[in-house]
Amino acid sequence: MLRLALKSLRYRKGGFLATLIALFVGGVVVQSCGGLLETGIRANVKAERLAAAPVVVSGSQDYPGHAVGTATDPMTERVLIDADLVDAVAKVPGVAKAVPDVSFPVTSLAGRPAEAFGHGWSSAALSPYRLVAGAKPAGPGDVVVDSSTAEKLDVRPGSKLQASVRGIPQDFRVSGVAESRTTSQSALLFSDAEATRLYDRPGKIDDIGVLAASGTDPVKLADAVDEVVGDRGARVLRGDKRGLAEFPDAISGQQNLIPLAGAFGGLATMVAVFVVGSTVGMLVQQRRREMALQRTIGVTPGQLRRMVMAETAVIALIAAGLSLAPGAAFGQVMYDILVDKDLIPGEMIFSQGFLPQLVGLGVTLVAGLAAAFIASRRVSKVRPTEAMAEATLQTRWISPIRMILAFLFLGGATALAIVTASVMTGPIAASTSAPAAMLWAVGIALVSPGLCRWLAALLQPVGWFTGLSGRMAMLNASVRKVRLASAVVPIMLATGLATALIYLQTSQDDASSRMFAEGLKADAVVTSQSGAVPPSLVDQLADLPEVAGASASVSSAARLEKKLGPGEDDNDKMVKSRVEPERIDLQGVTASGAGQTIAHKAVEGDFGNLTGDSIVLPTKSGKKVGDRVHVRWGDGEASTMKVVGLFDPPRGFEYAMVPAAELLPHTTTGELPQVLVKGKPGVSDEDLTAALQKAAGDVPGVFVADRSEASAAHAQSDETGRVASFLLAAVVVGYAVIALINSLIVATAERRNEFALQRLIGTTRGQVMWMMSVEALVTALVGIILGTAVAAGALLPFGKALDGSVWPSGPGWIYPTIVATAVALTFTTILLPTLVALRARPVEAAVAP
Repeated sequence: MLRLALKSLRYRKGGFLATLIALFVGGVVVQSCGGLLETGIRANVKAERLAAAPVVVSGSQDYPGHAVGTATDPMTERVLIDADLVDAVAKVPGVAKAVPDVSFPVTSLAGRPAEAFGHGWSSAALSPYRLVAGAKPAGPGDVVVDSSTAEKLDVRPGSKLQASVRGIPQDFRVSGVAESRTTSQSALLFSDAEATRLYDRPGKIDDIGVLAASGTDPVKLADAVDEVVGDRGARVLRGDKRGLAEFPDAISGQQNLIPLAGAFGGLATMVAVFVVGSTVGMLVQQRRREMALQRTIGVTPGQLRRMVMAETAVIALIAAGLSLAPGAAFGQVMYDILVDKDLIPGEMIFSQGFLPQLVGLGVTLVAGLAAAFIASRRVSKVRPTEAMAEATLQTRWISPIRMILAFLFLGGATALAIVTASVMTGPIAASTSAPAAMLWAVGIALVSPGLCRWLAALLQPVGWFTGLSGRMAMLNASVRKVRLASAVVPIMLATGLATALIYLQTSQDDASSRMFAEGLKADAVVTSQSGAVPPSLVDQLADLPEVAGASASVSSAARLEKKLGPGEDDNDKMVKSRVEPERIDLQGVTASGAGQTIAHKAVEGDFGNLTGDSIVLPTKSGKKVGDRVHVRWGDGEASTMKVVGLFDPPRGFEYAMVPAAELLPHTTTGELPQVLVKGKPGVSDEDLTAALQKAAGDVPGVFVADRSEASAAHAQSDETGRVASFLLAAVVVGYAVIALINSLIVATAERRNEFALQRLIGTTRGQVMWMMSVEALVTALVGIILGTAVAAGALLPFGKALDGSVWPSGPGWIYPTIVATAVALTFTTILLPTLVALRARPVEAAVAP
């Protein structure tokens, strides 16, 4: 049977190529998405500044304590460790030295914005750094600068250097210049005491670099250290994991990449299965006459199925082999795009091993074989004479399996739509809307022959205005509903997914920008090109005669913990006390200026009481003023906060407010990014801007933005999510477009015998082309209608959940562009193969295989 299958492929080059393309592209897409997921899971980050330490102890990002529920994701800010762990690690056998390490941002150097970090001098041994000029820092005010930074700033031992630490300018003396062969980071090395002061996290450090004694096995050493620190909220890193302690952005990068790659991979796999299945199924349907003829000469149903499956298996194996290198290359391309747009840090090492390749092979092979089996099963089960008759029109399409699958997919899509509209709120609703679009597409595809029949009947008036050829086209559409459905499905998939995925993102962008503008009462925003301003600037600006109020503004996330009784935690351990966390976004503000700069008014309590351990919660939290709540900050630390106010933020965009002074120490960088300022009545925007610019003139890189500029900057800050969504749309829709072109070309080319017979009875080339033009129009219209239904099934519930409006938001030209592209592709991929088929002489084409 394999030999027969191979011989059959030799004479069906078009079908072979179409199947190969669908399987090949599917394998590439699935493998590349798998590579991104593996990269996020492995989170390999090459150590640079800590390269000399074979083992590094860092804070565990896992949710601390015994928690249950869905909000136990890793911590969003860098988790610090206790400084007294250094002595415990130093006593572990095999440890030559345990070196404490701290890192803090240096936001400007010599008055210019900079991306540098400060460290203690003792951590220089972890790179190692080597002095090439001057001496190590001897005390307060001394600093050693790395050689590349010294050259860039033209400083040398003895030079004066102004450096801003978290936006606060300070003057230092360059005591020396050092270089390292393992890192190109811009670094400033202070004395350990000075570094501790600038770090400003009493009793805490970032990590511990462990230098091993001679002959010590790093793996065994890591295990020994883990036994000492494992129950102290720390984790032990070695190999390419050590870079996680060195690059804090890699922590958030990992948390961004895993769900993103999971969404990429899940949707891409569903599309791959759908495209491969529909392509293989269509090609098998085209061979119904051949298979019926084989039945009449004695071929058994089992032999037919084995032949078709053997053909598909051969093509799938070839496609899998061809997709290996492009799969890795395309994964690297997507990784580079995400790095370029700052969604993940470039220090993360792209990893695509054997497992994504195996998954890509499995998905394409299983999808192809399943489609081949299902498609060949129908003709192999009927009697030979009936098969010959049925092969002519292909009118039967309903089967129990198909109806069950249609019920499951449409039922699942309906359930997701109900959940999205009634349970979800805000942008998180997109997590169910995108999968719902795919479920709608599959469900509609399964019943598409019936839908095509009804829609073709509704479009019958097209035949009235297009002459005899147009009426012939409409008859073809009405009678050959299975063939029409095969052509319509890829158009529906491309149109529906493109519309849904793009408008999901544009609606989120519009809602986010609108909520930001409505919540901003300030007239100006003071920020810096370096990304940080000194916290003292808030009071300085608030004292200006032109200013009615000024407030710090810094964002983070936390969990509100509800205490539970004994039971099992998320690790299936029986514990005496558990907590159920609920994630909430935080906004750090200044009590004296919050009321003047934030548009959302207090329903109960007073924003002016936001000092110390206090918090303002949304009214939907169910808390009352005076209640105590347990807050788990983003860095894993916990505080008990007093509720001093309640307010009503927009539905789906809820957040809590806390004092900025309390929030800043619990963020990774500790930087204050901006200050919101409200001018006094009668003060013009120009006068306010001039006064603010003058008062903040000593801050390096400071600038003042008005409301419109602040709104534009906020919209620009959402670029990471926008890039991820549009990249997903480009990959998935691009694959769907390839399937559209592939399917329509093959479906049209298969009709060359039909065209030849029409010409033999007197039909001209022009009449055939006009008939196919009308068919292309009907095919495009039906596909667009069904694709619009797919998009509507995802977008309408999402709009209801996002902001209460069922209509999507975004540029009006997007949908017409999608429709025009679908029409253009349909006409091109139908008419060009028709034109090529008509070039042959009718007699030759009629007898061609």
